[in-house]
Amino acid sequence: MEKRTNWFYILIALMLVAMLFISGKYFKGSGEASIGIAQTSEYKVNTEKSALVKSVNIVPGMQVKKGDLLVELSSDALEVDIAKLTNRIAVYKSERDEKAKLANAEISYLKAQKGIEIEELDAEIMELESEIRMNEALTKAFTSDKKTSENSPISIKVRSLRQQKQKHLEAMNIKVEDVLQESTTEQHLVENQISLLESELKLLEAEKSKLNKYATASGVVKNVYVKPGEQVDSFTPLLEINPLHPTTVVAYLVGKKPTELGVGKIVSVSSYDQQRNSVEGKVIGYGSVSELPEILQKSTATKAFGQQVFIEIPVENTFFNGEKVLIR
Repeated sequence: MEKRTNWFYILIALMLVAMLFISGKYFKGSGEASIGIAQTSEYKVNTEKSALVKSVNIVPGMQVKKGDLLVELSSDALEVDIAKLTNRIAVYKSERDEKAKLANAEISYLKAQKGIEIEELDAEIMELESEIRMNEALTKAFTSDKKTSENSPISIKVRSLRQQKQKHLEAMNIKVEDVLQESTTEQHLVENQISLLESELKLLEAEKSKLNKYATASGVVKNVYVKPGEQVDSFTPLLEINPLHPTTVVAYLVGKKPTELGVGKIVSVSSYDQQRNSVEGKVIGYGSVSELPEILQKSTATKAFGQQVFIEIPVENTFFNGEKVLIR
């Protein structure tokens, strides 16, 4: 009898340990953790500016993947502005090239003009130097005084012609430098105009690329508000999509201070039943104190209330809409 009693107490102790283990592993709505519900939040796709609907590639109930083209739009006004800017840029580039050509032509003319004068001086210098050499050859047998030859009128004239040639070269280089500087300044002004117009063109092309609407996340099309050939105004709703997976978690703080989950705080969100699908979430705001949904109530006899806390989670998750989750 005593042996049976011992086994009974041992069985009771094992059951108690098992219950504590199960409670600690699966019933976690207390302590540092909070419970909540993962919810989907449909989003509308709007136009940024007035446009023409070229094609609609989806219908209500259709499932779409991230990156799928939903609605193709075009804007005549935007196309006209892009064409005008493109033409203006082409004109300025042509003007820049023409200025460069004119500068090169003017420099070539200056070099040719001065080149003729320099060639005439070179010819005269060569002629006088030849005469000097001839005179030196004739007088070599009679005198060895070289100073007489260096100070002769012909030698003085040669030096004078060389100085004239150097001055012509310096004058030509100065004029060439002036032409280059003036041309560079003019081309720089044109380049600035081209840069400004190209920046404006990039902005317009960016607006054009944003006209077409693509799915930002996988989901199911709930409503389509437009049809092909329709002209729509700025910020007109085009369609509405329900994400496949929840994007928001509504947590309930029962017997806890809201400061424990401050706005902007990063939290861990995981499935309540199993420790899986854990993702990082961000607290984005508070709601009112309200009655907990039935799925979160521990007792049907006594209703519990809690402070609502809204948590944003990544669209790439594996939670289900309405799934009970654990927030730590």
